[in-house]
Amino acid sequence: MQFVLNGVAHHLDLNTVIERVRPVPPEPVRAHGVRILGVMYPVKQAFELASTVPRVDFTSHTAMRHLRALGFEIVSPVSPSGENTAVVTRAASVAATDAGRQWPWEGSVQAVFIDLLRTHGWSILAAADTATKAAGVDVLAHKSGRQLGAEVKGWPSAGYADRRRAAEIKRTRPSTQAGHWFSQALFKAIMLLDTQPDHESLMVLSDYPRYRDLAERTRTGRRTANIHVILLAPDGGHTSERWAP
Repeated sequence: MQFVLNGVAHHLDLNTVIERVRPVPPEPVRAHGVRILGVMYPVKQAFELASTVPRVDFTSHTAMRHLRALGFEIVSPVSPSGENTAVVTRAASVAATDAGRQWPWEGSVQAVFIDLLRTHGWSILAAADTATKAAGVDVLAHKSGRQLGAEVKGWPSAGYADRRRAAEIKRTRPSTQAGHWFSQALFKAIMLLDTQPDHESLMVLSDYPRYRDLAERTRTGRRTANIHVILLAPDGGHTSERWAP
């Protein structure tokens, strides 16, 4: 996985993280932890060991985002409000070594959105396992009298995630498949208005021109239904017509 931190390019992969972290005893986990070979480490300790970047130079949310993108299990037993929500976000082990599981894969988009919410004081109540296509709302969260449900979509790849078909090219163009994914997210956002009428209903999408066009073409209907589209960048930057975290 390639990433840029504080203007410096870095490379990190699953095996490197394990090799560098495993020999070191874990420190006590006070907030956010990462499970590596069954051992729980504070995310900042693990990311510092793996990346060799001093922990003073990054936030815990940055560490969580990159470790989660590599497929490690992130455990946040204590929410920002102090409630014990026991939120666990998983990625299937096969995802950890699959380059297609990085941005703009749906799980990575979900992880960045969760980091964004926590940065703004939201407590995460539930996060669906996108790696296994778990049923249910992708993200449920609350904050100071506000509640939200979010459907998350990444951007379709040109090839297949299944390694047995890695050499094949999909017959459906990514832009066409993205239209189907947008429709699915919109449908689920509409259903959320009935199942959770007190929740803000969100569609969280990786920021691509195709999604921007579809958001614009559905603007009037979504505004009437009070459904918000959030277009998300890998660094957590986001745009929305009316919604703010």
